[in-house]
Amino acid sequence: LLLLLLLPVCARQLRDAPVRLIIDTDAGLDVDDVGAICVANALQDNGEVELVAISHTNGYAPGIGAVSTLLHFYNRDSVPLGAYKGPWARDPHAGKGDPTRYIPDLVQHYPSPVKNLTQVPTAVETYRRALVQQPDHSVTIASIGITTNMRDLVLSPPDGISPLNGSELIAQKVKEIVWMDGMYNFGCAQHDTQDFLGPDTDCRGSAQLAVEHWPPSVHQIFSSVGADTHHGSWLETCAGLGNPCRQAFEDWLGPHNTGRSSWDPITVMIAVRGAAAVHCQEVDSGGYMTVNEAGEETWHAATGYNQSRIAYAGTDPQEQISFLLNELLCKPPGPFSTTNWTKADGENCYGSRDGHPAHGATDLEQPPSASCGTMPLAACQEKCLELANCTAVTVRRAASGGQDLYECYRKTDVSLGHCDAGTDFDTYVRHPWVLADGFNCYPGHGAQDLEQPPGSDCGTMDVRSCQSKCAATPQCSGVTWRGSDHSGVGLCYRRAALDLSRCDRNTALDTYVWGA
Repeated sequence: LLLLLLLPVCARQLRDAPVRLIIDTDAGLDVDDVGAICVANALQDNGEVELVAISHTNGYAPGIGAVSTLLHFYNRDSVPLGAYKGPWARDPHAGKGDPTRYIPDLVQHYPSPVKNLTQVPTAVETYRRALVQQPDHSVTIASIGITTNMRDLVLSPPDGISPLNGSELIAQKVKEIVWMDGMYNFGCAQHDTQDFLGPDTDCRGSAQLAVEHWPPSVHQIFSSVGADTHHGSWLETCAGLGNPCRQAFEDWLGPHNTGRSSWDPITVMIAVRGAAAVHCQEVDSGGYMTVNEAGEETWHAATGYNQSRIAYAGTDPQEQISFLLNELLCKPPGPFSTTNWTKADGENCYGSRDGHPAHGATDLEQPPSASCGTMPLAACQEKCLELANCTAVTVRRAASGGQDLYECYRKTDVSLGHCDAGTDFDTYVRHPWVLADGFNCYPGHGAQDLEQPPGSDCGTMDVRSCQSKCAATPQCSGVTWRGSDHSGVGLCYRRAALDLSRCDRNTALDTYVWGA
């Protein structure tokens, strides 16, 4: 039995206003751009970000289509998109690099409204239109790609969008830019040493011009950390087959990936949460950066300049950052709820104990195996909401003290496909749809069939459309979805009376539990 509980909660302090964020990406040239965009969407679901615009930085036509695929997965087709449309890097085979390892897969096999750069404005137009609509000094830019668009924006002349030139418009609307710098991004994909993307026509010197002309009132942060911090390895076990973030990492790294370096998602996290919240620190504040035509950087120690660089901080920052990023990548699309809890009967989800692997969750109690007390279910869920990062509770009826009292264990990172099943524990997740990875639920195996005739499907579609069909069907409590590798669509089966403890596990299907 799966049940959505509607429970009253106390009023809470509102979050700080979300960061108004522009992401400038060269998606396709590495998979950490995908990690960064997926992390940014998870942060927006958390209420931490408002994505103002995203643009693609090279001439590879389908690049912006992959960005559209990621946004569509998170139900954000309304985010303005743009693209560099000059000659640089149009031919994906002109150099040693290969931007086709995941871009065609996401564009051709996953639903999205935009497939190539002919369907969007130039990056300059997109950014200028987005900026004029924002309050003054409110926008943060995460520049995680080659610097063509940032050069074109800062050098843009007045036009029908704004009477201000690019530098003036940036000075008026932008408060901070975080550059993911280094010779790859600033040197046109390391043109002079590696030639990853072929001739650097219309790219050479772009970083020099962008940094040189950037208005001094805007705080500039230069971040090149992340090579030794990996992210994305959790996606194989926490994300369903229809998830394009997971597919991109598999395309880039192969199955059973161990993760990719995290330059770009760290840059996005610093732009949103600040360096200290990402186990980093700003150093050399007051100095300034110069860049030559080839993209080589020189830092000048000084005082009075509105610039800084990033370094790791604290103990084991790489491990801490990796954990943060993987948590966000595994977050289901959509915001967590403060009132609606989806119940999974018999599922005991807990973290690593005594060196043994986790069973579908991360513990938030100290010590990890402890409970936070014995109390009514509503009080346990309230305890969860009081604790940062808590997204679920696992409970067990107390041995004494009454039928309505439970031992309460607060959790995060719940993955029902890896919890213990058929126990005297129940787990409640504060999200309307919860993935049971690898579960196949059907008559006699944990579900009733709502299709007519029984055994049929209700069509081929993406997961969100399948969930919508369930929501419109009386008695529906979840869907089983048969997807496949390299596809964002699959067969949809509506189910009732779901009991995960009786479903088949470790199958090629996924079940999504709806708590209604």
